[in-house]
Amino acid sequence: MNRRHFITRTAGTLGASLLPASAAGAKAKTVWGIAELWQWLYDKQKSSGHDSADCLQAHLDHGIRHVMWALGRSTLDYQSALPTSTMYAGDTRPETKVIGDSFRQECSLRAALAFAEKNDMVIYGRLGMNRHYGDSLSGALRSKYIAAHPDWMERHRGGQVDGTKVSFAIPEYRAERIAVLMEVAQIGAHGLCLDFCRQPPVARYHPHILDPWLKAGHVDPRQMRTGSPEFLEWAQHRASFVNLFMRDLRAQLRELEQKTKRQVPVMVRIPEATLDVNLMEGLDLRTWLKEGWMDEINLDPLWIWDFDYPDTAKSYLELARVHNVKLYGGTNTTAGKGMKANARAFLERISRNYNEGVDGIALFQTDTAVLNAQLKGLLGPLLPRLGDAEAVGELLAAARKKQPELSENERWFGLDNHSLLPQLSGSPRLSLETI
Repeated sequence: MNRRHFITRTAGTLGASLLPASAAGAKAKTVWGIAELWQWLYDKQKSSGHDSADCLQAHLDHGIRHVMWALGRSTLDYQSALPTSTMYAGDTRPETKVIGDSFRQECSLRAALAFAEKNDMVIYGRLGMNRHYGDSLSGALRSKYIAAHPDWMERHRGGQVDGTKVSFAIPEYRAERIAVLMEVAQIGAHGLCLDFCRQPPVARYHPHILDPWLKAGHVDPRQMRTGSPEFLEWAQHRASFVNLFMRDLRAQLRELEQKTKRQVPVMVRIPEATLDVNLMEGLDLRTWLKEGWMDEINLDPLWIWDFDYPDTAKSYLELARVHNVKLYGGTNTTAGKGMKANARAFLERISRNYNEGVDGIALFQTDTAVLNAQLKGLLGPLLPRLGDAEAVGELLAAARKKQPELSENERWFGLDNHSLLPQLSGSPRLSLETI
């Protein structure tokens, strides 16, 4: 079975089983949960000893059979044998002790895959690609391997060290990320999700990126106007180091697939912006698709730059169809700062994606949506029906009738909760001139 067939099979048959008989003839949309056991435990403040199964059972109870399962970011959320990996053990906050205790007691990934095997679920291992947190909370969120190499950290446009990101121009860093993903594939994850939404930009002004550019006689990009043709040429250069990671990961996965006769699809989770903004963030989607380095795309409505986001998947959909890859829209199930959870706004975003022709929807932070009483009451009845586009349309029509107008803080519900909405939170958006 080839990779494309695997994706089509798992997205179709499992999703169709959740639809009412009236929709059996329609092509089901795939509904992905995006779950972090870390957050589940933080919210519950209690471990059952089988926490992964509990979290996934709650997803099943809400009709969600496809889950992007958190592997971690800098520290890991599962039990790794890699010498370069550090498992999260808790931090200076007392309420995180339960998380460390649970992670030590049971490997969250292996337990999730065991539950999935018994319950006909699809689990993709999801890794935060460049989120390292610096010295916050005594450095407990940052791996020891990364902490030992401060010279690897990225640089801001002004030259200051960005303690939250490592440069993909460092071969050892690319190797560390690949090693984690390969270990997860070998453990048995059904696919991999490379999450570049925590936190763009993933490539900046590290000397290993900037110096070769300047030595080649190019204009200093720090003096360029962001978005100009010259700056996009620079963006292509620095994204090339992320491309090396993508190329090498795919090459190693192909070797594993040949050896095991098992396909491991690669999904990328990227901000829904524009292809040029993605490139400036270090994400060269055009090249990834052209070279066949990934199989699926998940768009995340993460609005952080002082930029007029188009709020559409259309340009991505055109590319996805040309390269025969799956495209999933995205929405959040938890409210960001200043937002208020709202069922109509939730359905509006999903319906817009479906009307544009995406293959499904990915719901961020479903660990909270299927646990929190308020969110369960608001969204719980909707979740099992989201695989049926016609049902979503009916639900939205009813929601519009019930609530003809949305308040300012309700209408933005569904955006990534890290989005910066000054009118709601008072926090200014990031200037594109700093990217």
